[in-house]
Amino acid sequence: MEKYWRIPNPIKPLFKKELEPFPSTKFFDQLSFIGNPNVGCFVLETSEGIIMIDCMEPQNQYVEMIEKGFSDLDLDIKDLKVILITHGHGDHYGKADYFREKYGCKLYISKIDYEYALQDYRSPVGVLSFEINDYLDDMDVFKLGDTQVTCVMTPGHTPGCLSYIFPVTDEGVKHMVGIWGGTGIPRDPGLINDYLNSIRRFTRICDEMGCDVEISSHPFVNNGINRLEIIRNITDGVHNPFVVGKAGYQYTMKGFEKMCLESMEN
Repeated sequence: MEKYWRIPNPIKPLFKKELEPFPSTKFFDQLSFIGNPNVGCFVLETSEGIIMIDCMEPQNQYVEMIEKGFSDLDLDIKDLKVILITHGHGDHYGKADYFREKYGCKLYISKIDYEYALQDYRSPVGVLSFEINDYLDDMDVFKLGDTQVTCVMTPGHTPGCLSYIFPVTDEGVKHMVGIWGGTGIPRDPGLINDYLNSIRRFTRICDEMGCDVEISSHPFVNNGINRLEIIRNITDGVHNPFVVGKAGYQYTMKGFEKMCLESMEN
């Protein structure tokens, strides 16, 4: 077997560890990260308010982390208009209803995963306990102000998982972001084929839409924290480490495909 110089990515979740929040960080003109090395959310600024992608865990400490994160980023959380939820696991929908009740934002998820989250008794945080404002479906284009988010149904990690594609700029230079909605290989053998097919389809769509920026709501998957550390010290003329290029994005998705195929052999 051919050997490579890179260290294999172990992709080990950090759920059971006590982790300090990473300083909230803007890493594109419109996009910021709030979270810790295990799980985070993304704050996307538009001309008509803010979209937040995912909401982390439902414990109060994560609510406080998000509110403090907005303040640290010098953003007014009252401008939060929308929370787009990738899928129906508690570490992604969190306490989204708290932000709706306090700040008036609207909540979106796929209908399939809303129904899944209402009955996922295996979840360590219990089942979803709040209603959703509206549902997102495959290839919906969610618009807020000058920003469009393309929603791609990528079942596998959960039955109705969504992945998102949207534009950003880095000091005015245009890029296209792709966020793969469900990281881990499903435990249900019946969903593994769905996961593999979703990877391949999403990879094609990302290629067609020109995705060249890769992000994950689980930073342990993609060295996200290390890259954010670079951003916090970046200067003019230094390449943004989240801009991986179109070929680089395809390479990233091939890694998920390889991981899936290996799990099917075991």
